[in-house]
Amino acid sequence: MVPGLFMSQEQSQRMQSMCESAKVHVDDLLVLLSKSKMLSILYTMNCDPAPMRFSEIKKRVNSSSTTVARRLSELEDHGLVTRTAYATVPATVKYELTKDAISLQPSLESMFEWVLNRADGSA
Repeated sequence: MVPGLFMSQEQSQRMQSMCESAKVHVDDLLVLLSKSKMLSILYTMNCDPAPMRFSEIKKRVNSSSTTVARRLSELEDHGLVTRTAYATVPATVKYELTKDAISLQPSLESMFEWVLNRADGSA
């Protein structure tokens, strides 16, 4: 990539110095985030910082139980969501974003802002 075309020379150098393992992790994150309803779940949970029940997440993202369960499990596997089960009858399970997921939000918001700006014709 030509420095100055899309990024500063400093950004270009930083990108070039990224080791292969970092690139693999970025690819893994992009694959995770591109899954159906993944960004909707993260957005929904970010809008309401209190732990959320599965049924509330499912309702807000308007998706099937299977899809929401898979996405929450994947987020948990990647350390972005914590799952807490309470000893109630029936069982109560709540999900909450981890500090890592919360720290990812500014990057996601920047991406959404970029998309919105292009949709408004300011590209």
